[in-house]
Amino acid sequence: MKRFFLCAAFLCFAFWAAVPLSAASAETLVGTIPTGSDNPRNSEGDFIRLKNGEILYVYTHYYGTSPNDEAPAYLASRRSADGGETWTAEDDIVLPNEGKLNTMSVTLRRLPDGRIALFYLVNETSSDCRPYLRISDDEGKSWGDRIALVSDPSYNVVNNDRVAILDGGRILVPVARHPWNGGGARPGIRRRADIFCLVSDDGGATWREGNRAPNPDEIMFQEPGVCELSDGRVLMNIRTDAGSQYFAYSSDGGQSWSEPIPSVLDSPLSPALIKRIPGSDDLLAVWNPKREGVTGRKGSRAFMSYGRLNPDGTELLGRRFLVGVLDSDEQNWQYPAVLFLDDETFLTAFFSVEKGVDIYKVRIPLENAE
Repeated sequence: MKRFFLCAAFLCFAFWAAVPLSAASAETLVGTIPTGSDNPRNSEGDFIRLKNGEILYVYTHYYGTSPNDEAPAYLASRRSADGGETWTAEDDIVLPNEGKLNTMSVTLRRLPDGRIALFYLVNETSSDCRPYLRISDDEGKSWGDRIALVSDPSYNVVNNDRVAILDGGRILVPVARHPWNGGGARPGIRRRADIFCLVSDDGGATWREGNRAPNPDEIMFQEPGVCELSDGRVLMNIRTDAGSQYFAYSSDGGQSWSEPIPSVLDSPLSPALIKRIPGSDDLLAVWNPKREGVTGRKGSRAFMSYGRLNPDGTELLGRRFLVGVLDSDEQNWQYPAVLFLDDETFLTAFFSVEKGVDIYKVRIPLENAE
């Protein structure tokens, strides 16, 4: 009898793992920003709720013929006036291309003084990509002069929707800095990044670099995110090629970090987004899970999942697949953003190069979905 129940449980899990839940059960597609002529890619963006109740979504709009990361792009926006149920069909240009290559990777945050901060990357060359900040005091209608977070040319990756504003007002921008290898046999930037936070204690006017996260084993660290926990510590999650996200913790507001360790979030070499759920100490994670048996060039990101973590991120309380099927290599879902609508639902947007941006309205998993 015990063997029967174990087999039944395994079959139930296998069915869950192979088939995503229907939209009616947990999530609904509420918006799409498709690619088109002279628009080969729509990608990394972020949401913010405006004071008039509208939701603003700013994203990276590529133009020309190439969807590559260094192809031309500017920042564009769409709006929703009904809580994310429907979205405007035409772009508004937020910022033109400010770089020799492109302008991309947006984070929107409400500052403690009520203004809106727009963080983004300006990609100048294959060895010079730096984060900038502009601030709006008219709810995104216009943006002030840009503020450089890094002064010297260097290659810095800051993912969309990753900036954290701590309860005390400190701003943390998680950075993956890729050193330049120089010329020689393998010129270019080093794939393994140095991980740290840019820190501002004056509302974004000035910035300094925090300490690097330790990496004694020289693991492939890339694309971090940060989240303030209910106990006041800061959690950092790091993209790796070691089979999972790695977690590190800071007890001094993001200045220094514990040695990163493997987490409960199984993952290919792909980033994750983690935020604290409103009205709860628990965390929400949206990420690409690692799926054995998925093949093809795009197989490592063929799935997007979401799940609930306990307050320090050490336990996965439940998760569901949002998109993806086991034999798919047709889509490559990546780089999510999240906006909480209330304590039980959130909007998430992510993209595939082939399809563009999809926006989903999702119910937060309240219990173990497995």
